[in-house]
Amino acid sequence: MGIEETIRDVLSCDTQKNAMDFVSFLRENELPVTANDDGGGWAVGGTVGDSKGYMVINGAADFPGPWTVWLNSCDFDDGALADDELKETAWAHASDCGRCHAGWKDCGGGERTIWGKTFERLCHSPLMFTDPDAKTVGNLEKLLLMLSSR
Repeated sequence: MGIEETIRDVLSCDTQKNAMDFVSFLRENELPVTANDDGGGWAVGGTVGDSKGYMVINGAADFPGPWTVWLNSCDFDDGALADDELKETAWAHASDCGRCHAGWKDCGGGERTIWGKTFERLCHSPLMFTDPDAKTVGNLEKLLLMLSSR
């Protein structure tokens, strides 16, 4: 089943609209969306194992759900122009190691700095957006474009 069909089958209301808008953004910007082998998620902006992010759409009330997007980097260009809202969005979605999945083992995380703010134990996929609203999706798209331009 394709990603759009999964979104229609699993999500509803604003969550469905926001996820569909995000996938439309990916397609319009020619950022690949690649299903993994078990059909449980999609690589964003590349192929599985070599992407800018990862997305799971499962409708679950707990992690990772109902719709979750991770960015695989928080290494934004120090010179990149980012307004306060974009910085705040990144900081608010910095994900501690072990938070990404209820049964996931803590891999220890690592210290990383995002636009001047240091986080102690960030996950290897350091930014996690669970059920983002429309405003957050807009900022997620900006962050993804920054990572894709590198």
